[in-house]
Amino acid sequence: MNAYISIICLVLMFGQIPVQADDFFDLSQIHYYQHAPSDGPAVFNEVDKVDQNKQIIKTEVFVPCLQVRIRVKEQIRASSIIAHAYFYDSTKALIATVKTPAVVDWGGGQKYDFPVIFPNDKEQLMFFAVPDKVLQQQDWSVVVVFGDSKGVDAQILGGADEQQLGDFDYPEKNLLEDKNGPDIIRKPAMDPLIEHVVQTYNPDQPQITLFMRPPLGMTDASEAKGVLCISLLAGSLDEVRRQLQGFEPGQDVGGILKFAEDHKLIIICWGSHGLWNARKSWDDLSPDTAWKTDKAFDQVANAWANGVQYFAKEYGIPENGYLLWGVSGSAQYACRLALRKPEYFLAIHAHIPSSFDKPTPEANKILWCLTTGELESGYQRSLRFYAQCRALGYPMVYKAIIGLGHAGSPIADSIGDKFFEYALSVRDQRMAYDKALNDPLSGFQMAQVTGPIQPWIESFRKPAFVGDAINQEMVPYDQQNTVPIGYRVPLPTKDIAEAWNH
Repeated sequence: MNAYISIICLVLMFGQIPVQADDFFDLSQIHYYQHAPSDGPAVFNEVDKVDQNKQIIKTEVFVPCLQVRIRVKEQIRASSIIAHAYFYDSTKALIATVKTPAVVDWGGGQKYDFPVIFPNDKEQLMFFAVPDKVLQQQDWSVVVVFGDSKGVDAQILGGADEQQLGDFDYPEKNLLEDKNGPDIIRKPAMDPLIEHVVQTYNPDQPQITLFMRPPLGMTDASEAKGVLCISLLAGSLDEVRRQLQGFEPGQDVGGILKFAEDHKLIIICWGSHGLWNARKSWDDLSPDTAWKTDKAFDQVANAWANGVQYFAKEYGIPENGYLLWGVSGSAQYACRLALRKPEYFLAIHAHIPSSFDKPTPEANKILWCLTTGELESGYQRSLRFYAQCRALGYPMVYKAIIGLGHAGSPIADSIGDKFFEYALSVRDQRMAYDKALNDPLSGFQMAQVTGPIQPWIESFRKPAFVGDAINQEMVPYDQQNTVPIGYRVPLPTKDIAEAWNH
């Protein structure tokens, strides 16, 4: 901007020209940043630069931008929001339109344009990058519009003092409030997240915050078709909240949130917290260290169980039969939880955990799926864990993906989806078995029976196909003798087998 416009910007900073179009939305201030602020968020672009050694490095470059202060009267989802910036030259001719706010770094590893849900009566910021062709103008103005399809608030920055919003043409102009029209009625958005904090009495993780989210639109949690527990990698509780509040590009790790939505599953989620050496398994530790690590996580697992019991009592969610999912450090957490609390879980999919705890005999009634990479640092530890689990009769699908290191994989995602589909198909059998165990007479009768009495894992005893964990080959069940016993991986359904053999 030229000096004239800079002066006008300062004037408008303290006395701008608002037109209240709809009192539901409040656009209170626009600030133009010509230079990067000394603190706080702003717009930056990542570009490649060549350093003195002729190496390409990533560099953050500031982009001139508008900071806009906004507020809403009642809670509303960002998906229904209109937020546009219209730029004009000195003749009020439109020269550029920015349809969406810029993604900025809010700190703590969080980058986004909007919160998924705007809280009521709490000031928020949004940013718009100023286009290059606008910056080339000596004199320009901008109209920023904030609202929804029913009504908007708008404000102008730049140009002459006498300019008013009515002097400019923009699509939302017809949404300015008609003082003689009917009142605009909106239903506040319901935040689907319910939080519950449980004390662990462990100094390394004094408390655990559990989040519960029903499927979108569900108001009665007892109507859900089941529960999916997610041990999530997250740098903060705000990051967990954001990932669970909406399905935005890049947020749905491995498509697991979509799986829950498609199958009408309640999500129970928490941020994982390491209480062990992430590069060593239980059998790599000294007995004393292993004992201390074991006891520390016992406290956390007990607190977790108290938390889900609270949800079951207060909201009527199922008390067991849960699916459990985790990746990397959160997969280590998930496996350790399943080993200690097997009564809660029907099935678990753990991807690329680099360390493992000691398998327990009680956890062999859970359906297990372990996926990793042949180049992953914990690959050999995963083979040991698989052998230890199979020795205890664990029904487990194991896959080490060729060429994969410590990273996500569409192959692992596909195996996990098919595996969870299978688990849900046999859930009633598992639930009937657990119910019978809790009946004294049935439990006594079952104790007298010799041979297999667990119908939900019959497909693991006589699977459709058998995989070779080392050589990455698959054969029909009747040819399993061609695979060494220690390498055999039961693949209980054709769908799982096809995903495994990809």
